[in-house]
Amino acid sequence: MTTAVLLLALVQAPAPAPSGPTPEHGPFFAPEAATESHFSSGPPPAAPPRFSVGKGAFCFVEDAKCSSALIASVDVGIGINGIAGDRGVDLPYAHYNFRGGFTVRPLQLARKRWNPWSVGVVASWSRGTGVAANTGSVVDAPDEVVQTTPHTSAYRFGLVNQLWLSQKRNAFHVDLTVGVVRSSVLTYTGWYNGTHLEVAAGWGGWGGFFVSGDFLDGDSRVITGFRAHAIPALPAIGLVLLGLLAGGAMQ
Repeated sequence: MTTAVLLLALVQAPAPAPSGPTPEHGPFFAPEAATESHFSSGPPPAAPPRFSVGKGAFCFVEDAKCSSALIASVDVGIGINGIAGDRGVDLPYAHYNFRGGFTVRPLQLARKRWNPWSVGVVASWSRGTGVAANTGSVVDAPDEVVQTTPHTSAYRFGLVNQLWLSQKRNAFHVDLTVGVVRSSVLTYTGWYNGTHLEVAAGWGGWGGFFVSGDFLDGDSRVITGFRAHAIPALPAIGLVLLGLLAGGAMQ
């Protein structure tokens, strides 16, 4: 009898836990950790991204699980305006920039499962500080005339590639933008075309930082700064625009 009881207890005893460290999640490309709660009908469905329609089919603020999303941000940055040759003077440069566009995840739409890559188009307009340019043949020449401009305006159009490093809400992502810039140059009349490059990092669609460059013939600008989504930045944008309008920078 005692032997039978011991055998029954051994059969019903739980199996020993597997040895080794507990597996961890993330941070790169990993889904959110499973909940510790258990439900008889399975875990509850994940909440759709904020400010989205169609359960993430389109988002008004970029998010890790959006199939497509709107880009709408405001940038402020500082840097340097480098003038080639003797046509001007290298000066500190600052600008504010309004940026908008659209991104889509083609692999996620095709495979019906999450993918970290998205691609899109983006356009922006900026108003920056002016330049000091020499209109003579060379510096210190008899015909030298140094002129200044009140501001520098630029339009940018580019293709943006995004790589999201997590599926979590407000996840970290890295962006690379390659495109063209159409801008005023020194004191010349008219608009000139050049190349635009940007590397940026952000947290969801709410904010981030960037390093960008505009490269035109004889006029290069390298800027680093911060950006915020247009929704929370609207009050600050209004105050800045009123101040710029009052100071004459918008003319």
